[in-house]
Amino acid sequence: MELPELTRAISCRRYRDGFFSDITDDVATEIRVTLDLEGVGRKTLYAAPLDPEALVLGHAALDMLGPGEIPALTDAQGLSFSLKVVPDARPAPDTTRPGGLPAAELLTLVRRFIAEPGLWDGTGCFHRAALYDPLAGNFIARAEDIGRHNCLDRLAGQGLRQGLCLPELILFLSCRVTASMMQKALRAGLRMVVSRSAVTGAALGAAKDAGVTLVGFARDAEERFTVFTDAAGRVGA
Repeated sequence: MELPELTRAISCRRYRDGFFSDITDDVATEIRVTLDLEGVGRKTLYAAPLDPEALVLGHAALDMLGPGEIPALTDAQGLSFSLKVVPDARPAPDTTRPGGLPAAELLTLVRRFIAEPGLWDGTGCFHRAALYDPLAGNFIARAEDIGRHNCLDRLAGQGLRQGLCLPELILFLSCRVTASMMQKALRAGLRMVVSRSAVTGAALGAAKDAGVTLVGFARDAEERFTVFTDAAGRVGA
């Protein structure tokens, strides 16, 4: 199915320095996606017109199912998807991963994460997320969307399709880490989260309880980051 353009130009008025002017600006497009998960229920999602299949797979996995279960696509009609629940036969993650990450390398990765071409800095309307594999030395999955939660859903959906083990990877985010984002990351099994933005107290508490390494305010231009919790000692000198 052909999806609409990611943005569209509109005519509007801008007020600046005491004067109005007629301008053309870009606004982000949102589409409505529906999913029916057999035996669980139906959900409607609003998202950017990008890979809706990954979105629904990830959302079903992280928000509609429990441990030991994953979704599988059975039918797709336009932007409506039908899924079923199947046993999670993936091998258990390696508990020694993602391992350690020196401070200088972490800043280098933040720089790479932000510099990657994409949508998030084009309209001011998109968030960005990515999964880094320390063994491969590369970002192996990326996602952008208007909603920050959608970004994590998309990564989880890509992980299911590609057979990725999310607990062995490091999550990079452009957005603030709230309680809801942290809970979604925990459901994905992630053990290390790095954000260029702020961290809330509830997110910090959840990360501490789960033994997750949480890094915020990771700004490559300022060469700084804040380690909020790191009981496993994953961030080194």
